[in-house]
Amino acid sequence: MDFFDSEGESLVKPREMVRLFTRAHGVNERDLSLPPLAIVSFSPRVLRTLVQTAGGRKLNPWHGRNHSLYVADTHDRPLLLAQSPYGAPGSAILLEEVFAFGVRRVVFVGYCGSIQEDIGIGEIVLPTRAIREEGTSYHYLPPADVCGPDDVLASRLDQWLQGHGVVGRKGSVWTTDALYRETKRKIAKYREDGVLAVDMEMAAVFAVGKVRMREVVAVLLVSDRLSGGMWRPDFFDPRLRARERFVVESILKWIEEDA
Repeated sequence: MDFFDSEGESLVKPREMVRLFTRAHGVNERDLSLPPLAIVSFSPRVLRTLVQTAGGRKLNPWHGRNHSLYVADTHDRPLLLAQSPYGAPGSAILLEEVFAFGVRRVVFVGYCGSIQEDIGIGEIVLPTRAIREEGTSYHYLPPADVCGPDDVLASRLDQWLQGHGVVGRKGSVWTTDALYRETKRKIAKYREDGVLAVDMEMAAVFAVGKVRMREVVAVLLVSDRLSGGMWRPDFFDPRLRARERFVVESILKWIEEDA
């Protein structure tokens, strides 16, 4: 079924939704304005690291709608730090709402499951395309369209990381809504096609960025592996936690120097 509607306008608008939930707390609309640059994670642990490293402070005016927004000052310019819900629908909603109040550029720090034997725990994946096996992106883009990051921003991030000795694997990821339908047959097919990993959000966030004409890129960390007919979760591995901090510090440094 084709969910795409070329009309483009929704009756339910993100700005009105945020105002609905914040007005009851006496918040003035101008106090909801957000900085143009954001780092968004899916993990409370990564958000804490971001806040501690960058010196973030709570955005209290947003509490009626979102309790996980912080702002930090980096080289005299503000930076939004946020936690997204897991999954395509929640991440798209978050993007729509922060875009409506001023965000124009987003770096996602996320997770993925490696489906290639040579990509291990804690390695960095830089998605260049997301295979669309979720539903959200189809409400934003026609089925034939490709979902990918902003090419210019992704290239700048990749070049900076390489120049500072940070190695990331570039390539396609497979975005699915169905966590418990990552079958052996599908994994084998996508592995043969050269797909690097599986995630639950990238197709949607790239689609929203493209439609809203905002720059969206992503840095994913391998948190689990699907190979040899087995699932190997490593969510609590100390190596992953160390890599999380390393990636956070690297992205913050990139923002200070280049973004």
